[in-house]
Amino acid sequence: MSTYVLMRLLESAPHRYDRGIQILTFGHVGRAYDRLVRQISPGQRVLDIGCGTGALTLRAAARGASVRGIDRDAEMLAIARERMAQEHLEDRVELADEGVAELDAEPAAGYDVVMSGLCFSELSPDELRYTLTQVRRMLQPGGLLLVADEVLPSGFVARLFYRVVRAPMVVLTYLLTQQTTHAARRLADRLNDVGLAVIDEQRSLLGSFTCLVARRQDDPAAPAAAT
Repeated sequence: MSTYVLMRLLESAPHRYDRGIQILTFGHVGRAYDRLVRQISPGQRVLDIGCGTGALTLRAAARGASVRGIDRDAEMLAIARERMAQEHLEDRVELADEGVAELDAEPAAGYDVVMSGLCFSELSPDELRYTLTQVRRMLQPGGLLLVADEVLPSGFVARLFYRVVRAPMVVLTYLLTQQTTHAARRLADRLNDVGLAVIDEQRSLLGSFTCLVARRQDDPAAPAAAT
């Protein structure tokens, strides 16, 4: 079943969002986030695109990073602020009501790490290309992009199964939210096209969920962050 499609339903009830996503993915999202933030070191500057309720943002801040999280959902941001206060991370986290359209206002080479969880699959192909271009511009040379998201599986049989299972959920999502869904297609190729090289990728059993690390290609020999 499509994680992203069901995610859109859960977004209408932000207080149930994280628990619902954990259940729907059998804990895979949480494990993916834990794996990704191991790439982050204390003192690094991090941008979280589509931070939602702060699940990825706060994990990065807890590792000692300085994190800016952006999202267009005010209710999600309110929950993130509550959790930030509960975990006493106010001095390491900045949250802003902004979307990908505002990324051009972010400083060039201003971040050591850019990350995104379950956000790229919400973007149209043009929005995704724009976002990835901005990601490369915002990253320091050798900086990392960390992504956990729904993707289109490779292979005819896997894609056919995925589409058959996903189709009724797409219809249900549109009826309830008047929004459609977009599993990210050829994400690794899209990253490479804008100068971001995938250095590690792990996919779910059916290949429809990815956890990947990419590096700005200016310095391909630069070592990865400690895990």
